[in-house]
Amino acid sequence: MKQVLSLFLLVISHTLFAQLNPEQESIRQTFFSFLKFYEQNQRTFNGFRVYKGKGQYGEPPYRIQWQEAERYFAWLRKQVPYVGEAYITAERRHFQVSDSLFKAYPDEEIPMGFDYDRWAGGQEDIKYTRPYYTSPKNKYRVIINGDKAELRIGGVLPPGAGEDEREWSVVPFAKEKGKWKMAGNVVPLEQ
Repeated sequence: MKQVLSLFLLVISHTLFAQLNPEQESIRQTFFSFLKFYEQNQRTFNGFRVYKGKGQYGEPPYRIQWQEAERYFAWLRKQVPYVGEAYITAERRHFQVSDSLFKAYPDEEIPMGFDYDRWAGGQEDIKYTRPYYTSPKNKYRVIINGDKAELRIGGVLPPGAGEDEREWSVVPFAKEKGKWKMAGNVVPLEQ
């Protein structure tokens, strides 16, 4: 009985932590390529002023500048091969939520939804976050369900930490015209 249980656990652990198959690896590589592209083009990404303050010095109340947002979406379609229409839909939804928060809290000093680096998923600069997400010490899992997928990134464990303390992030993907494209930005995985 012990041998059967041991064999079962070995097969399960190998399945859970096996290397990625070629399709899964292409999803992981798409995200890595996006991060590199973003690092090289960060100024352009941040150059789109999709929100603006109505106050004297750009202060609150804030509002989304939809014409500028449409310019940003057109640029994504033309210049960023790692994202697709699902990504643009997610960005548009993000802007709509932020716009509604701007209206609900007109005196808020910080432009909610834009108080962090949306593309790299944190407060840190991309030069710090890219090595974090691409570390060979990370664990990567890709869950594919039809034309949707999730890249899950398990960050490097601190010394002495147990596997249950690993912090996970997730990047949604969608298959568009036969290619996997990011469908949203990296965010912490809610567990």
